[in-house]
Amino acid sequence: MRTALMGGPNRNPVYRIVCTDETSDGEIERRIVEGAGHLFFYRPCQTAEELEPAGKDADALLVGSVRVDGELLREWERLKVLCSYSTGVDHIDLAAATALGIWVCNAGDYCSEEVADHTMALILAAWRHLIPFREDIRRGIWRYDSAGAILPLQGAVLGLVGLGRIGRRVAQRAQAFGMRVIGYDPYVSDVPGVERVPFEELLARSDIVSLHLPGRPEEPALLDAAAFSRMKEGAWVVNVSRPSLIDLEAARAALATGRLGGLALDVWDPEPPLAPDPLFEHPRVLVTPHAGWFSIRSNALVRERVAQEAVRVLAGELPHYAVNRPPEPRL
Repeated sequence: MRTALMGGPNRNPVYRIVCTDETSDGEIERRIVEGAGHLFFYRPCQTAEELEPAGKDADALLVGSVRVDGELLREWERLKVLCSYSTGVDHIDLAAATALGIWVCNAGDYCSEEVADHTMALILAAWRHLIPFREDIRRGIWRYDSAGAILPLQGAVLGLVGLGRIGRRVAQRAQAFGMRVIGYDPYVSDVPGVERVPFEELLARSDIVSLHLPGRPEEPALLDAAAFSRMKEGAWVVNVSRPSLIDLEAARAALATGRLGGLALDVWDPEPPLAPDPLFEHPRVLVTPHAGWFSIRSNALVRERVAQEAVRVLAGELPHYAVNRPPEPRL
């Protein structure tokens, strides 16, 4: 295994940190990495085939959404830390990384406020029928009741599946609008103002079901045909988490029968879509381009976080946002 270069009068190790996220220009990361005395390389990648050579000589790799499996990780004999521009890391083989002694870090709560805001925006747009109103205006229809009956948001039941950082923030916002919030999460203790209920009860009672869970690509979809059949007729589903949580074909069928009132999605599989989907034109479907995380603040913070984590680990310190703990780290 190749070792780090030695530089400076104190002969501190100089490591190679490679940024591969195509959505970044690398400038924030470069400032942090070079400021710590290391070498920075910008090699944007869109596929695993592009990622493989980019990681060959890296001591730290900053990655976007490209899948990083065990085979790739085993190719990177020099790699000590892998930092993801995200909160979720279901695109990284954590078991393989841990066994190989590679730290894996995410960007922590860099966009929790933004995603909670986006969730509430989707809820409000759905509840107030903003999509059909927009289409009616385009067709020259100017009527306050053209989109059908609208119930008061106050007193409506919001069911949160997942009560972590984002779910809790959504609960706070929904309560400010007077919504009744119920929640399901077997791993989180009580949340102020949220009634904890079993998953089946949440489906049956919620006017809007909002998903705030990690991805589960190897497991069946959480919301499948059976789940939709147990939901309150006309309920909406909001998903700002991972596309694998919803069986989209079952959702199409539930929309067609009216069992499902509508869908509000900020995630899709794949991203970007390979072709326009009929759901994009559906009057009861709102899709945004995985924009929930984005603001000027979060866009800068995520880049700072991943670069700082890489520098921290290479300095022999414990990372702040580790999602694994290798028993025998390479560094």
